[in-house]
Amino acid sequence: MVLTNFELMWMKWILIIIVLVVGFVIFNRTRTFSKGPSGKKMSFRKRTKPYAAEITLRKNRMLNPSNIEMAVSNTGTKEIDLYAPVIIFKRWFTKRKFRVLKVEHSQIYPILLEKGKAYFLDISLEQFYETVPELQLACRMSIEMKDLSGKIFKSRTIRLKWF
Repeated sequence: MVLTNFELMWMKWILIIIVLVVGFVIFNRTRTFSKGPSGKKMSFRKRTKPYAAEITLRKNRMLNPSNIEMAVSNTGTKEIDLYAPVIIFKRWFTKRKFRVLKVEHSQIYPILLEKGKAYFLDISLEQFYETVPELQLACRMSIEMKDLSGKIFKSRTIRLKWF
């Protein structure tokens, strides 16, 4: 029996599809068995973690902002305790870190965030520039916070200026 090119092409594609499906099933099963009975199957949904926080930063101006608004939201399923935020100024390969100790002359940290709640903080950059003048050369900035267990939550790095 002689097969034509068209039939060979279809057989090749069917074989590729079968190999991919079998490989996916085997990979998914081994992932489940490696994690034990509590392992979850592979899915495309976003998994909810019991302790998770998201830190977002917004500038008041595109370049050379004077105020940064920090928003910390609890995206986990349980309440979370967070220590004071650490503000990180970056320039090339150097970093300067500052811990926020007080907000409006009162100590509020560690702060308890319930599920789905958010905390907002306005940060004036002028107070940093006045005390440490070389921070005006910093190009980027980010913020990180730790919870009581030691897990670190970081914000995305924002650009303060180009050079």
